[in-house]
Amino acid sequence: MKKIINSSKLILVAAVLLFNSCKKDDPVHEHDNEEMKTMTLTFTEKTTNAKVEVIIDATDSKTQSLNLKKGNYDLDIKLKDFDGHEVQQEISDDADEHQFFFVGPTQEQISFTYLDKQVGLKSNWKVLQTASNIPMKIVLMHGLRKSAVTNADWNNQNYQSLGGGTPDIAVNLTLNLID
Repeated sequence: MKKIINSSKLILVAAVLLFNSCKKDDPVHEHDNEEMKTMTLTFTEKTTNAKVEVIIDATDSKTQSLNLKKGNYDLDIKLKDFDGHEVQQEISDDADEHQFFFVGPTQEQISFTYLDKQVGLKSNWKVLQTASNIPMKIVLMHGLRKSAVTNADWNNQNYQSLGGGTPDIAVNLTLNLID
């Protein structure tokens, strides 16, 4: 009788372990370096609420144009990985390791302000001067030392040497600032 009870306990323990090990956990999307495929830039003009939107596929070699009239814009950036998942929250959660750089326009052409812990998913752009065909590179750096980078470095051509890190995504645009 003791053998039957001990065998029953052993079977019960084995069954509990078996069923618990077979539970399917909800997948947690982890942000990995270099997994972003698309970047959507939405500029909203503050006085008229007019929107200018550009969707850029980082795997496409075609350079798109971005045309902004003189004005005051809030920029909102959305990023998607290769599976179509938005990854802004992961970037925002790791704000101390991420920063966008917008290399091309000068401080005389654009007055720029980070609106989100110096990350750049949200920023303000004031178009101050007209200019055509400005080659612009937008880069999200990952793993950089933010203490070595200031708000004024938003358009620094030497962004890679400032705080180190590696690019998560980099896209090229032609920027036109128009009346």
